[in-house]
Amino acid sequence: MIRRSLGLVMSVATVVSLAACGSTGDPGTDGATGGSGPANTGGSASGGQEGENSGGTNAGDGGGAATGGNATGGQDSGSGAGSGSGGEQSSGGNGSGGGEPVGEDPTATEAAAAMGRGVNLGQMFESTQHPRTLETASAKIDAYYARGFRTLRIPITWTEAIGGDLLVTDATTGEVNRDNPRLAVIESVVDYALTKPDLFVIINAHHEVALKTESRSAVLERLWQDIADIFSDRGHRLLFEILNEPHRTDSTNSAMPAADLREMTGLAYDQIRLVDEKRIILFGGNQWFAANEVPAVWTSLDEVGGGNDDYVMTTFHHYDPWTFCGDNQGTYDDAWTDANQSGPMDTMLNWASTVGGGMPVFIGEWGVGWQSVYSELTCNNIREWYTKFHSMHAGPKGIPTAVWDDGGWFKIFDHTTNAYDNNLIDCILGSCEWDGTERMNDGCL
Repeated sequence: MIRRSLGLVMSVATVVSLAACGSTGDPGTDGATGGSGPANTGGSASGGQEGENSGGTNAGDGGGAATGGNATGGQDSGSGAGSGSGGEQSSGGNGSGGGEPVGEDPTATEAAAAMGRGVNLGQMFESTQHPRTLETASAKIDAYYARGFRTLRIPITWTEAIGGDLLVTDATTGEVNRDNPRLAVIESVVDYALTKPDLFVIINAHHEVALKTESRSAVLERLWQDIADIFSDRGHRLLFEILNEPHRTDSTNSAMPAADLREMTGLAYDQIRLVDEKRIILFGGNQWFAANEVPAVWTSLDEVGGGNDDYVMTTFHHYDPWTFCGDNQGTYDDAWTDANQSGPMDTMLNWASTVGGGMPVFIGEWGVGWQSVYSELTCNNIREWYTKFHSMHAGPKGIPTAVWDDGGWFKIFDHTTNAYDNNLIDCILGSCEWDGTERMNDGCL
C-alpha cells in the first residue's frame, strides 16, 4: 500500500461551485430505477432522480456538505490532513482555514469561511433506505465530526410520501403536519447536530416531485412559512436551502422554467425573512443544480434581497464528468483531469463575483457512485478524485463542500457497522493509501 499525500497551497476566494447531480430511481420508492440524464453545457453532468435500486442501495445524487476541521482540542489552521491532539485526522476547510468559530449571527460569507468540509445525511429523511432515527443519524454525525467535518446537510422530502406518510397535511397546500412523528425525529437530529460546536446544519426541500413538476409556488411558500416558524428558535448555524434540483418529472426530466423558479424562490425567501432576517438562505439552479444553471437563471438578485442581503448563499452540485461520477458504468478508469473538478467551480465563482455581488457558494453534493459496480473499493482513480476535490480545488478557492454519502452507491460510512466502509474519508482529508502505485490499477477495471 502506498500513501499518497497532497500538498496544498491555500488562496483566498469568495465562494462556490458544483456541477450537475443525478441518480436513479423514484424518490421514496423501493426497487425503482431510472436513467441518467443528458450532459449539461459547461461541463456539468446531469442524471436521474435519487432513489433506491432493487437491492436497496441508492443510486442517487451524490454529494454532501463539507466543513473545515477542528482537531480534538482546537482548530486546524491549515489545509489538508493533519493530526489532532486526540490522534484524529483534522482538516483545514477553505482558504482561510475551515472550522474557525463564528459568532451567533454569522453572515453567509462568515459561515462559508467556517463550513469547510461537510457531509450529507443521505437517504434518511428523503428515502426509506436507512432507519429514520436519532440513533442512526447521530452515529454518522459523530463519526464525521470527529474527523473535522463541520457541515451537515440533511435532505428532507416534505410533500411526497416517504414510507407511506407525508410531512405535510396536504401536498397541494404545503401546510406542515406539526404532529407527524417523523418531524419530531428531524427536529431531534437538527438539535443534536447543533450541540456540536461550530457545526453548520442545512435542511432543505428535497424531492418534492409534484411541487417541482407543476411549479406549485403557493405550496413552496407555505412550506417555508411553516418550516421557518418551526425552527425559529434554533441558532443561526442552521441554514435553509429552499429547493433541491428543481427539474420536472417528465420524459426528459426537463428544467423548471427559470421565471417559475425565481418567483417560487422569492416567495419562500420572503416568508423566511418575515420570521428571521438573519437566517442564511441557499438557492440554486433550475434542473440538476449544475454549475451553469445559476448564471442562466439568476441574472439578477431581485427575488432574493436584490444584492442587499448578507445572509444568502448560492449552491450547486458537482458530478463532472457524469460518465465517471454517476452513470454506473462498467469500469472506473476514466482519464478525468483537474479541469473537470475546477471548471464548474470557476463557473460559479465567476457568477458570484459579478451578478452575485461576492455571494459565497456552497457545493451541496459531490461524489462517485462506485458501489454500483464494486462491492469493495480498491480503485485508485476514485481515491484520487476524492483526494483532490476539496483539498486541491474547492478548499483553496474558498468553497465549502458536502460530500454525498448515501450509505449505498456513494458509500463512505456504513450504517450497519457504524464505521467507515473504506478509506475515502482519509482521501477527502487530503491523503489516503493506494493499492499499488498506479492510478488506473486493477481495481478500476
